[in-house]
Amino acid sequence: MTKKNFFFLVTVIFLMTVSLLHAQDYFMYVGTYTLTKNGGEGIYLYRFSASDGSISYQTVTKDVQNPSFLITDKNKTHLYAVSEMEGNGEKKGGAVASFSINKKTGILTFLNQSPTDGSGPCHLALDHSGKLLFTANYGGGSITVFPVLPDGTVGKHSALIQHTGHGINPSRQKGPHTHEVVMDPVKNLLYSPDLGLDKIFIYSLNIPADKLSPWEPPFLEVTPGSGPRHLVFSPNNKYLYVLQEMGSEITAFTFSPDRKKWTRIQQISLLPPGTDKTGNTGAELQVTRDGKFLYASNRGHNSIALFKIMNNGRLVRAGDYPCGGETPRFFTLDPTEKFLLVLNQDSGNMVTFKRNSKGDLEKTGVDIKVPKPVCAIFVPVK
Repeated sequence: MTKKNFFFLVTVIFLMTVSLLHAQDYFMYVGTYTLTKNGGEGIYLYRFSASDGSISYQTVTKDVQNPSFLITDKNKTHLYAVSEMEGNGEKKGGAVASFSINKKTGILTFLNQSPTDGSGPCHLALDHSGKLLFTANYGGGSITVFPVLPDGTVGKHSALIQHTGHGINPSRQKGPHTHEVVMDPVKNLLYSPDLGLDKIFIYSLNIPADKLSPWEPPFLEVTPGSGPRHLVFSPNNKYLYVLQEMGSEITAFTFSPDRKKWTRIQQISLLPPGTDKTGNTGAELQVTRDGKFLYASNRGHNSIALFKIMNNGRLVRAGDYPCGGETPRFFTLDPTEKFLLVLNQDSGNMVTFKRNSKGDLEKTGVDIKVPKPVCAIFVPVK
C-alpha cells in the first residue's frame, strides 16, 4: 500500500467513525403518569447511546399532567403528548399538548394544549401529511381529530368520533374503550382497536374536511372478551398483527391490497405453553424493520415474548425473557434495533436488552429508575 493510499484509507475510516458516532446519539423522551402514587414529574429527557445502550438523564418537562403517550412529527421538530385525564361529571377531561424541540439540547418548549372532549386519551397518531392529529380516548371510547397548525400547535378539534355498545365482560367491557390510533402504512386509512367492543375500527380520512368516515368493511372482529389493545403492520405490508390485552393473545390477519378483504390466519398465545393466563394482560407489540421478528409484552407474567415471523405471516414462538421489573406496559426498539428498552410501570424502571441476529435478548446491565414510565421515543442528536 502506498503512503498516499494509506492516508486516504485512514481519512475514510476517521470520517466513517465520526459519522457513526454522531448517528449513535439520540435524545430519548419518556412519558409518565404524574398523578398516581410514586408518579413522575412529567416528560423525562435522556441521552441514549446506541453504541453501548447507555442512558444518561438530562432534564424533565413539567408542563402537562399525565403525559403518558408521546409522538413527534416527521421532521422531529415538534413533540405531541396526551394529557391522560379522566372527566368528572360534565367535564370530559383529557387534552393533547404540543412542544417544540431544541435540536441541540433536546429541551422541550411548551406551545399549547387543546381539550380532547373525550376522557382518558391514551394514544396519538399523525396522518401522512402531518396536518391532522388523532387521539384515542380510552375512557370516553372515542377518537378526536385535530388540525396541526403551521407553527406546530394543535388547533381546536374538528371532529369527535364516538363509539357505542359493549362487550361480553361485565367488569371491563361495559362500554367502548378506544385504545389506539394507527395510520395505514400506505393508504389514507386510520385503524383503532376498541378494547370494550372487541373490534378494530377502520376509517377513511376525508381531507381537507378533517372528517372520518367508516371504511368497507367498517371494522374487524376478534374473539369476544379478548379486548384488542394495539396493532402493527408487517414491513412488507401483507399482514396485520393485533394484540388482545384481556385474552393475552395475538391475532394475525392478511388482507387484499385495497384493504377490502381481510382474512384471519392465526391466533396465538402471548404466554409460554402451559402458562395460566389468569392475572396476565398483554400490553405492547412491535415488529422489526426486516420483518423477521415480533416482540410483545406481558404484564403479570412480566416478560417479553419473542416470535419469529414466517414467510406466510404466521408466528412461531421463539423465546420468553423476564422484563427486569413489574408491569412492562411499554417497550421499544432503539433506532438501530440493536437494543430493546422495556419500561416497567409498577416497578418504575427502564431496562435495556441487547439483541442478536436471532432476535434473542440479553440484559446489558443498564437499569434506570423512572417513576411510572409509559412511553419512550427517540430523536437524533444534531
